[in-house]
Amino acid sequence: MNFIDLKYVGILSTRLDHYTIKDNSPYRANVRCPVCGDSQKSKTKARGWILSKDNKGWYYCHNCGISMNLGKLIEFVNPSLYQEYIADTILEKKSMSLPRKEIAPLDTLRMSAPNFRKNKSPLLKLKKISSLSPTHFAKTYIENRKIPTKQHYRLYYAKNFNAWVNTIIPNKLDEKYDEPRLVTPFIDESGNLFGFAGRSFQPDPYLRYITIMIDDDKPKVFGIDNVNFEKPYYIVEGQLDALFLENSVAMAGAEGNSEGLENISNATYVFDNEPRNKEIVKRMEKVLKKGQKVAVWPDKIVDKDINDMVLSGIKPLDIEMILSQNTYFGLEGNLRLNSWRKC
Repeated sequence: MNFIDLKYVGILSTRLDHYTIKDNSPYRANVRCPVCGDSQKSKTKARGWILSKDNKGWYYCHNCGISMNLGKLIEFVNPSLYQEYIADTILEKKSMSLPRKEIAPLDTLRMSAPNFRKNKSPLLKLKKISSLSPTHFAKTYIENRKIPTKQHYRLYYAKNFNAWVNTIIPNKLDEKYDEPRLVTPFIDESGNLFGFAGRSFQPDPYLRYITIMIDDDKPKVFGIDNVNFEKPYYIVEGQLDALFLENSVAMAGAEGNSEGLENISNATYVFDNEPRNKEIVKRMEKVLKKGQKVAVWPDKIVDKDINDMVLSGIKPLDIEMILSQNTYFGLEGNLRLNSWRKC
C-alpha cells in the first residue's frame, strides 16, 4: 500500500471499531463494518477488511458486500479527514513529478551538536496529542477546534507545565500555580528544540500563553521545521492558525520576532482580522514600509482569526485562496490597509 493511503488508514483506525492489523505485507486489517454495523446481535463481529490492491487501499465487507476504495471509506467515516486526504494525494503526485535534487557529497556537509536534539529533547517527557486517548480532554479540545488530524503529532500535552519547564530552566516558573497546558514547540530545520509556547486550556486564564526561549538568538517562531522557504509561505500570528495552512510559520503572538527567517521575499504576513486594533494596524504598516507583503482580510470576513474561520465553516483551502487574492505590498497595500482599518 502506498505511503499516503497507509498514513490515512492509521489516522482513520481510531474511528473504526475492532480495528486489527492481520498482515503488513500485503497489508490486511480487520474492522467492524462502519457501513452496515456488521451485526445487531453480536458486538464483536468484524467482517470488514481494509486491503492493499495495486499499491492502493481498498475496503470490502463480507456482511453487506460493499466494496470501495480507501478514499470513499474515509469520506463516509470522516468527511473532514477526506478533504485532507485528497489534498495530500494531490501534493504527493506533484512531488513525484518534480526533478529530484542531487545530494551534496558527505564531506561538504557540516553537522552541529545542539543541546536538545531529538533523542535528548525535553519533549520526550510529554505526550503528543496524536497519542492521547480519544476521550482525553486535551485531545477533545484540539478536535473541537478542528485542528487537522495530520497536525496532531506536532502538538504536546504537559500535565504540569511549570514543573516541566523547571526541568529545562531551573526555577523559571512558580510551581504553586501549575496547570496543564498545550505545548507548541519551536524546532529548527535540524530537529533541535530552541523554544516553545504553553497555551492554557482555561477559558479565562491569567496568562493565556507562556513563551519560553531556550536559544534567544533564534526567531521566536513556530514551524521552521515544516516550512519550505523556497516556496511562497505565510507568517501568521497564532500557532494553531499555522496548522491550517499548507506552508506557514507562526510568530509567538503578533509581537513575535520574525527576524532571521529565510527568503522573506517569499513570505506573506497574515495578522488577525482586527481592523480596530491599533497595534495590529501598526505592525501591518511596518511590514509594508519594509517593502514586504501583507494579507488584508476582505470586508466580508467577520471572524477574528483563521481558526475561527474554520470553526464557522470556511475550508482551509478556501482560506488560502482568500489570502492569495488579498495579498498586497507597496502603495496598493497602504491604500487597502487604510480602507480596512475603517471597517
